[in-house]
Amino acid sequence: MNTNITTNRRWPAEWEPHSATWMAWPCRTEIWTNGLDKAQQAFANVANAIAEYEPLNMLVKPEHIETARKKLSSTIKLIETNIDDSWTRDTAPIWIEEDGKALALDFQFNAWGNKFSPYDNDQKIAQRIIEQTGDDSQVIDIILEGGAVHSDGQGTILTTKECLLNPNRNPHLSQQQIEEMLFDTLGAKQIIWLEKGVFGDVDTDGHIDNIACFSEPGILISQSCDERSENYLIYQRNREIINQHQHRLIQIPEPEARYEDGQRMPLSYINFYIANNLLVVPAFACKQDDSAKQILQDMFPSRDVVQIDANEILIGGGGIHCITMQQPNI
Repeated sequence: MNTNITTNRRWPAEWEPHSATWMAWPCRTEIWTNGLDKAQQAFANVANAIAEYEPLNMLVKPEHIETARKKLSSTIKLIETNIDDSWTRDTAPIWIEEDGKALALDFQFNAWGNKFSPYDNDQKIAQRIIEQTGDDSQVIDIILEGGAVHSDGQGTILTTKECLLNPNRNPHLSQQQIEEMLFDTLGAKQIIWLEKGVFGDVDTDGHIDNIACFSEPGILISQSCDERSENYLIYQRNREIINQHQHRLIQIPEPEARYEDGQRMPLSYINFYIANNLLVVPAFACKQDDSAKQILQDMFPSRDVVQIDANEILIGGGGIHCITMQQPNI
């Protein structure tokens, strides 16, 4: 492993101040079954909301620049580059703080276990962003997507075994070795391993950002359901693990079930994004939308809450958190 053992690293929490948000304009035509235009408009709705609160940089294929310019706020910086897909949570660098300075970590990317092709341009996205920011950086020779890990800003990392221990990521590493990697690279002091992600999240193999996240140190947010839900046993087991770690758990009722070709879709209110003075929360045209927004507003009373229809983003395999990556203000 190309890691350096260090004790002076800290991964800032998402709610800490940002210098910018990074996104990528939808381009992989085959995943957007309702059409690329609808996907791009959904991304534009998220980007334009965020851009009212902090700088936003959008990676765009050269042939899509004019379309992006028409749909996006004039304050958004468009960066022409070759991309394969649009999930910057998983392709952008993870910025940490080391000795009071920003360090951009360039983890490896294999399209969630070689599920989509090509991905060679997306494998290079982190380095292209680093070239834009000029930050010091470190290449880490391990597969890790940003959506697979959450930080409380004080050394606790939240993840799932379903994803990080999946043999399609780093089959040569044991759980202990992966823990050591998280300690070394992210400055982690404690790992909370949930068993599984939300039911139906087959594209990412159970990313943590679809099932649980921190709202502050010691407090986690997840979802609740009744016994009829495919998620019932998953949530029950995750609650046990969270209680063992003595964290408080706040629950949001999960969205009503939706199926496609007999498979439950991974709708999740946990896939929201925290920007400067803002929460961008998904809506699915479900009866639980209003209560989800209110619960999150109560948890983040000092931030504005904007709820945006995420159904078109869901079609591509992700959510609002999946398409955004924060650059901490370090």
